[in-house]
Amino acid sequence: MQLKGGDRVGRRARPIELLVLDGKKHLTKEEIRERRERETALRPPEGELKPPSWLGPAAKKEFRRIVKVMAETGLLTVADVDQLAVYCDALVRYAEAAKAIEEHGVIVEGSKGTAQNPAVLVANKYAAIIAKLAPRLGLDPSGRASLALPRKGEEKVDDFEAKFGNAKLNRGG
Repeated sequence: MQLKGGDRVGRRARPIELLVLDGKKHLTKEEIRERRERETALRPPEGELKPPSWLGPAAKKEFRRIVKVMAETGLLTVADVDQLAVYCDALVRYAEAAKAIEEHGVIVEGSKGTAQNPAVLVANKYAAIIAKLAPRLGLDPSGRASLALPRKGEEKVDDFEAKFGNAKLNRGG
């Protein structure tokens, strides 16, 4: 279900590999195969992740750092460049606002007396953007956990499967 502005209600879809590992959703082998095929078809093409030209120098540096750190995970693709760029831009702008707060304090003297430093609002705005994008990009622990996909050969094997192969019994009632 979608709300105004494109926001979705409910849980985000989980990759089939996570559903299979959890074992909570009972799918047939055919349903699993079809879902894997659809997910593979939707995977964006591999390519070099370059920061967009509109990104400032500090944000470009952060972009390259994150791409380097995340390279082995295989999570980031060329389709993620824009979201990663927005994340890096927000991170740099948050740091600038935090620096202004550090230099001038949370409360500043204005023409009408004391007031909250406008940089506090700016910092909060960019902190919200960072908090929203970090899990989507796998840049925080919970985001990585929700995006965790088993590598080939690392699928969970229970005792029954170890003894008898990939045959599963219908244990439901």
